[in-house]
Amino acid sequence: MSYPTLRYFHENYEEGPKNQGENIQKGDDMNSHRKYLVEYLIKEQQQGGGKIYPNLRPYTQSNLDLLFTGVPKETKFVVLIIEKENESTGPEVTMDLHAVSNIVIRYSYPNNTALVNKLKATKFPTMLVIDANKSVQKFADGLKTRESMKMAIKNFLQPKHINIPEQEARTEIFTGKWLEAEVPDIDSLFEARQKKLLKDKIKRMRDPVFQMDLETALRWSLKREVARTKTISGEKLIALLAYLNIIVKYFPFGLNGHRFMLQLRDHVKNTVESIKGEEILEVFQKAEQKDDKLFSSPEQWLACEGSSPEHRGYPCGLWKMFHYLTVSSAEKNVDSTNVDPLEVLRAMEGYIRHFFGCADCAQHFLEMVEKKDMKSVSSLDSSILWLWMAHNAANKRLAGDETEDPEFPKIQFPSSDSCPLCRNTDNTWDFNEVLKYLKQVYSSINVRYIGSDTRVLHSALEAPIPSKNGGVLQSLDTTRLPEKTLCT
Repeated sequence: MSYPTLRYFHENYEEGPKNQGENIQKGDDMNSHRKYLVEYLIKEQQQGGGKIYPNLRPYTQSNLDLLFTGVPKETKFVVLIIEKENESTGPEVTMDLHAVSNIVIRYSYPNNTALVNKLKATKFPTMLVIDANKSVQKFADGLKTRESMKMAIKNFLQPKHINIPEQEARTEIFTGKWLEAEVPDIDSLFEARQKKLLKDKIKRMRDPVFQMDLETALRWSLKREVARTKTISGEKLIALLAYLNIIVKYFPFGLNGHRFMLQLRDHVKNTVESIKGEEILEVFQKAEQKDDKLFSSPEQWLACEGSSPEHRGYPCGLWKMFHYLTVSSAEKNVDSTNVDPLEVLRAMEGYIRHFFGCADCAQHFLEMVEKKDMKSVSSLDSSILWLWMAHNAANKRLAGDETEDPEFPKIQFPSSDSCPLCRNTDNTWDFNEVLKYLKQVYSSINVRYIGSDTRVLHSALEAPIPSKNGGVLQSLDTTRLPEKTLCT
């Protein structure tokens, strides 16, 4: 699974731990998302639900008088769209214009032969208008898009002094291949080239961990996942506190960021019974508005950026952050004999169970917690390896899935190129070498600072030296280790 996921909450929805809405098929773009959603709403109405929406069911009668049955009293016109059965433009226009006074939009299909013959319709789609006296007027044929149909309706209604708000009816424009070939100005062209160079540079690195990705994953989790939870109490509150505890202890903050997260943790800790998710968001927003330099980088993806907005992003960032936290725990507790080896994994489990937005992904992870016996982990090194195993199991399940990013295929990591010593001659894993590799890749000294202001993280450092190229590459990677094969 990947983002976005579409879920429908009907008008009588009651919140509950097992009631997470109805899954709706998602498309490849906004138009197909809309089509699937409208089709679901039609099905909902056919089953007796969806009463808060306008009538989205196709008109199946041949009697035009019935078009005015059940409509608002002020209705002066019914616009009837007749289109082919596999189209959804009619119900989409119905939703677009349902708030416009004095008109109602309905649609039908050519298989309603009695109606089609009565109206003498021969071309589809066709648009007709029926007034309160039941007189019929055809005013458009062959329009196939929502925008063109809405513009035709607007043009018909204007002389009748019925106005459609401007944002509801935009001029139809051609958006073909030429739109993608828009010539940018010199600054935009230069910035695009810099981004391409940076992307190519990151691809040549071996499983890089960037401060920007870690910070973006943390902010996303608290501002978009935890914050959308209406009320956090009971097990959710315990899970949130455990999550904040490991963030305070092991996340690579600068001084201000650590101080802020400590205060947020203590605020949640002192909560008697419950806290609202929106309160977490409000605290975050106030701190960011004060410009307290809590984070060193903008809220965007770097190594976790996908080939499109639908790919990678937050799931990638969350995996990287928890890998980092397991290794950070091992680093900071190397001499400790009184540390819980499950501390980070239990916090991750609680976060995934109660806050992670992808319900299917969460279910798969929680099943893995049981099947792979997470509770048997008895050392910090085993904790690092268990999470690596879980990540590879998820990669194996999603390899070849339609949600897989074509530029970043799901593999069993690390690859042989990244770590030649991690596999035995029979292609089985050498767990000691894998552990060494993970500890090196996710070590605090190997976090890279491209795009980050190191002064926020290390107050003793001077300002980053500006790149001659400026723009995207302005903040240099001040990682203390040179670029080289990480397994050597």
